Amino acid sequence: MTRDESMKLNKNLPLWRHVSFTLMWSSVAASGFGDRMIQLAAWEMLGIDLPGAQASSIQAAVYCIFFIPYLIFSPLGGWLADTFNRKWILLGCDEVRGLLLVIAVFVLPMGVAQANEVWMIYALIFGVGAMAAIFSPTRNATIPQIVPTSQLQSANAVVLGIAVIASMIGLGVGSRIIEQSSIRVGLQIGAGLFLISGSFFAWMKLRTHPRPTVQIGQMERLVQAANYLKHHRRIAQLVIFNAAFWAAANIFLAALAALCKTRYDVPAEQLKSHIADLGMFVGLGMLSSSLFVAWLRTRRETGWLAMLNLFLAALCMIVVALVHSYKVALIFGTLAGFFGNTAMICMATLTQSLTPNYIRGRVFGLRDVLTTLSIVLINALIWQMPQADQWMVPSLLVTSVILALVSIVSMIYMMRVGLTPCPKANIIWHGCQLYSQVWHRLKVSGKSNIPGSGPVIIASNHLTALDPFVLQCRTNRMAHWLMLQNYRFTWANVVWDAIEPICIEHDDANLSQIRKVITVLRQGKVVGLFPEGTLQREKRELQPFAPGIAMIARRSKAVIVPTWIEGSPRARQMIFHFLLPSRTTVQFGKPWTIDPNATDQEVTEELRRRMLELKKTADSANFD
Repeated sequence: MTRDESMKLNKNLPLWRHVSFTLMWSSVAASGFGDRMIQLAAWEMLGIDLPGAQASSIQAAVYCIFFIPYLIFSPLGGWLADTFNRKWILLGCDEVRGLLLVIAVFVLPMGVAQANEVWMIYALIFGVGAMAAIFSPTRNATIPQIVPTSQLQSANAVVLGIAVIASMIGLGVGSRIIEQSSIRVGLQIGAGLFLISGSFFAWMKLRTHPRPTVQIGQMERLVQAANYLKHHRRIAQLVIFNAAFWAAANIFLAALAALCKTRYDVPAEQLKSHIADLGMFVGLGMLSSSLFVAWLRTRRETGWLAMLNLFLAALCMIVVALVHSYKVALIFGTLAGFFGNTAMICMATLTQSLTPNYIRGRVFGLRDVLTTLSIVLINALIWQMPQADQWMVPSLLVTSVILALVSIVSMIYMMRVGLTPCPKANIIWHGCQLYSQVWHRLKVSGKSNIPGSGPVIIASNHLTALDPFVLQCRTNRMAHWLMLQNYRFTWANVVWDAIEPICIEHDDANLSQIRKVITVLRQGKVVGLFPEGTLQREKRELQPFAPGIAMIARRSKAVIVPTWIEGSPRARQMIFHFLLPSRTTVQFGKPWTIDPNATDQEVTEELRRRMLELKKTADSANFD
């Protein structure tokens, strides 16, 4: 059995049973802790708590020096990731970082640095940043080679969550270690973590992907990646928003240091711990977001959802900039971390999903370059800003307002674009997606079986009133659903006008109902039908089919897509179908054109057989 075949067999394993993925996140955790130890040691050696020191400037200086190498080495990292075996690149980056910290233990001052020693601190930060710059695009390009696509969103959430946990522990525990022990001990711990965890990458197993047969040089590869972004507007927009997010995030982090020193009247001896604790609470929000996304185990890589979370994060940042209470800042800082991290997960997963493997490393390398450029410019400005601590709070307020406006406008624009020319219908469709995927943990198999054009009948079993929503959620065309006229409530006219259901009366003759459906299908549209004609509600047995679907398919020349729904809430009252959470699955079968010579009964029996066959194969279906 080949490695790829083995990974295909394990595609439905939970993430915690993927050995290679476990090796990935454990190494990322150790790297996150090591990076925080370097940051805290640098703060101490640069005298962040000395009287007259500008806390936000010192923090910005550390970030600026750390991220400058990304401008140089991120494209190199992307090229290396697309040229050589990615796991060995990851291993090498961690081992070099560990060796740099070993050297630093012997050459750096283990106290507040003199003016002629500051360059050595910056040199260490620069060297570690260079390895991180190569590591980052390689890691992002490697994750899709470890886990199946259906688990990609959760995998990104876990990796980011573990990195946040490590950062939280590093900030909280690391600051206490350095305060109560020494800078030397902190650097030794960081070096040990890098050296040990880096070796984990040697044992990872990666899926192989075909590479281009035409070999080109490094510069040509980078130019190719830039051209790829130029011609793929959606990915380019994600790259730009990612850069804007991190620019705002670094202003936020610098403002937290300024707030602790100027607004909350923190004693000098407690300044580092208060800054670290505030950062830990932001990290706690990011961790909560990652755990929540991983727990949902469903893909939500939609641009409008990322913009919604950016908007909510911006609102929380505005509150932090306005309040004078440290405890309130802790609460809204946590929420800002939660929403900001959710946006970051959405953007990263969407970028990974849209970018082909052969160029993914270079795209992430260029993304890191643009992101790093914004981070470096922001931190360089704060670093050189006179009286930075006094200017950071109004700067945060202005930045947050701009981010909120841009994100809400972008979200509205993205939600208005979708399956149909009708903006209202698209907004409803996007809302349906979020509701079904989050509250009902929806998983779908075979959505590509729905033809992209021509008349189509989606024929499904009918468990609850929720069924049209979960069926529409992941289809690639807007469907028109049959509904009784007495359920068309006037207060929901905005919904009915958007989705255009096919309404029938209780006393409509069967032939009259059929004519209405055929009219819609002859316009080349999709119609959703439930052959049972009634809800199963609490039962889970396929009821006898009502007559008419064979006549509809024959006269409209529509193809039938047999469909099976499983896992919907069991309740007598329809309101509870929407209120109760569930783990709903939908299987779309192969499109089927009926035999024009078959009788109505034969068509009905064949449809029933195909639907029950989907039920039998549910366990082996490839749900995304």
